[in-house]
Parts: sequence; structure tokens; C-alpha cells
Amino acid sequence: MPSLRTPSPPLRSGGVMLRALRGGDVPAITEACQDEAIQRWTRVPAPYRESDARGWIAAMRSREKAGEALELAIADAHSGLLIGAIGIVTLNWRHRAGEIGCWVTPGIRGAGVGTTALRLLSRWSLGPLGLERVEVRIWEGNDASRMAAERAGFAHEGTLRGLVIDRLGGEVRRDVDIYGLLRTDVAAENAPERRAELGGGRVPIAVTRDRR
Repeated sequence: MPSLRTPSPPLRSGGVMLRALRGGDVPAITEACQDEAIQRWTRVPAPYRESDARGWIAAMRSREKAGEALELAIADAHSGLLIGAIGIVTLNWRHRAGEIGCWVTPGIRGAGVGTTALRLLSRWSLGPLGLERVEVRIWEGNDASRMAAERAGFAHEGTLRGLVIDRLGGEVRRDVDIYGLLRTDVAAENAPERRAELGGGRVPIAVTRDRR
């Protein structure tokens, strides 16, 4: 498997930048991951400590070198400060497919940051990275992430029943919805006739709330 590199220059759109994670992000990651929603809809440790953030960054760098995954900071494009994280959390190079996971800090939810980040990473993955398919897996009840996926162009493909246990919901089993996006979907989105339908310019990035 080829090693992975952070997109250079960083991916940018609408005041959002996707850049490499760095040691200076540890305090912001640690603070964000105290959030109940992040702990509920992702698999971050609970409780979450600075050692978890440092270990996660180190592990991700090893996985990037091995070509297994890629994690990026979602940052404010002006200040560079971390406001979330997004990554290709699993990769299947044989089938050129990957799964994307994302979280954003509580203070910026509702501003479309999750949708923008998802659109940026998915289009890069289906373009320069060379994948043919990306997907997001959204737990039952995570309506904000479902909305973000739909507005980023992903199609609902089905439901895996009772796949996960809700740690903060009394060990209740929850369904997981699969949303997918193909390289051919993006090609159709960028076709001249489709662009004309949207007003002739670039395909707009919809504003919504933020996954995972």
C-alpha cells in the first residue's frame, strides 16, 4: 500500500482549511473530545485525556506511512486553529474505497463546517488520491451528520441493523446508515449540463450542521 501524504497545499473552501494534525493541536483536541456528542457518535475514549490525543496523532502518522488511513485537522482558514477533525479512517486499496469520519467542536456546529470539510475531503479522495468510492457510516439518531452527508452529495444506500452499542445510551444497540459517493457521481456533478442547472459556476457548498 502506498504511504499517504497530507494534501499540499491544504484543502480550502468557505473559511475552512484541512491541514495536517500537529502537536500544538493536543489541547484543542482534548477539550473538544470532552463533548458528550463526540463521545456518543464516535469511538473516542471516554474519559478523554491529553495522552489520548498525543497517542492518536502518533498512531495516525504510523497509519499514514503504512497507507492505511489519513487524518486531518479541520481548521479555521484565517487563524489556523483546530475546529474539528476529518479523515479517511479505513482504506481498501484493492477496491479503491475508503470510509470517512468527522467531528467538529461544539462551538461551531450549525455553520456548515462539517459539510464543507466532508465535501473537500471526499472530492480530493475521489480525485488526486485515486479512490473510486467513499462512504460515511452514521449512527441512528445522529441527524446532524446525516444532513451533512446528504448536503455533501452522498446517497443513502442502506442500513446495518443493530451494528453498534451506544455507550451513553444505556448499552442500547443502534442501527448504522451507510451513505456513499462514487467518482462517477462527482463526474456527473461537474458535467457542463449539471453546472448549468446550478447557475453555471462551481457547485456550491451547502450550509448545514455537522458525524461522527
